[in-house]
Order: sequence, then structure tokens, then C-alpha cells
Amino acid sequence: MSLEIMLKHLVMQYKIHPILVNFTAALVPVSLFSDLTARMSGRKSFEEVGWWTMLYAACVTPLTAAAGWLFWMKDDVGVRGMEIHKWLGTSLALLIPALAVWRAYFYRRNRRPAAAYLLIGLLLVALLAYQGSLGGAQVFNGM
Repeated sequence: MSLEIMLKHLVMQYKIHPILVNFTAALVPVSLFSDLTARMSGRKSFEEVGWWTMLYAACVTPLTAAAGWLFWMKDDVGVRGMEIHKWLGTSLALLIPALAVWRAYFYRRNRRPAAAYLLIGLLLVALLAYQGSLGGAQVFNGM
């Protein structure tokens, strides 16, 4: 049995993709909310939360996307929303680590994230929400 078949079986049997999705969906907004709160309150502890949650999101999101590719089902083929979900998820798996690298720049220099970072982060949160709605529509449509 090939490694790909074994991984696909593992991902399908234990529903790894839907589990990992929740980490990404929570960590990125928590990070951005924490950075925004730090900016408004001046509290360093919120900046710490913003950094660490973005780092964790950058670690888990590529795994989430990989599990999504392995979780791809036959009834997803040709469904426009799922095609968008697949490619948007792949894009987010690249963009979120890039955002974490940018966030690391501020963290290492002991600076608050710039307004541009926060705006782009909020855009990614909106894309994540749209991404989740597409996946959720496919899963929960028949309920």
C-alpha cells in the first residue's frame, strides 16, 4: 500500500481535515483580534497572544490544506463552491505562513504590527470565513 493511500485512509477515517480546519478558523481571528486589542489598549500581553497564535496558525494551516486534498471526495468534483474551496484553501495555506513571517518581523523587533499588516490580516479573516462557508455548505447542505 502506497504512502498516499495510507494517508488518505487515515484522513478519511478520522476526519482529519474538518478537525484541523477548526484550529485555523480560530487561531487567525484570535491573533488579529489580539493585535487590534493590543493596539487599542497598549497591553503587551495581547501582542504576545497575537504573535503565538499566528505562529501556530502558520504551522497547522498547510497541514489542514494537505488533509483537505486527501479528503477530497468524488461528489466534490465539478461542484463550483468546492473547486473554489480547494484553491482558496491552498492559497490560504501559503498566505497565512507568509503573514506569520511578516508578524515575526514585528515580534523580533519588539514593535506593534503595522496598520497594513492588520488590514491584510482582516482580509484573510474574511477569506477564511468565506472558505468555511463553502466547506460547510457542502457538508451540511443536506441536513
